[in-house]
Amino acid sequence: MEENKYLLTMMIAKRAKQLQSGSKPLLISKHKQPILIALEEIKAGKVYLKEVQESQKSEEKIRENIIKDME
Repeated sequence: MEENKYLLTMMIAKRAKQLQSGSKPLLISKHKQPILIALEEIKAGKVYLKEVQESQKSEEKIRENIIKDME
């Protein structure tokens, strides 16, 4: 994640906008600024890229299918 600063910046900006629009923070933060809360959430692993989540789900389905085929 740290290798792609542009991607990280876009994630922070998008999450900060969500927080400004009324989304609840995903963790308790000492910060009040949405951008700092967003950064904390990402560092804590509370916010993921949609592609990463979909990839993980696909991998899980593949594993499940392999296990079923082996039975």
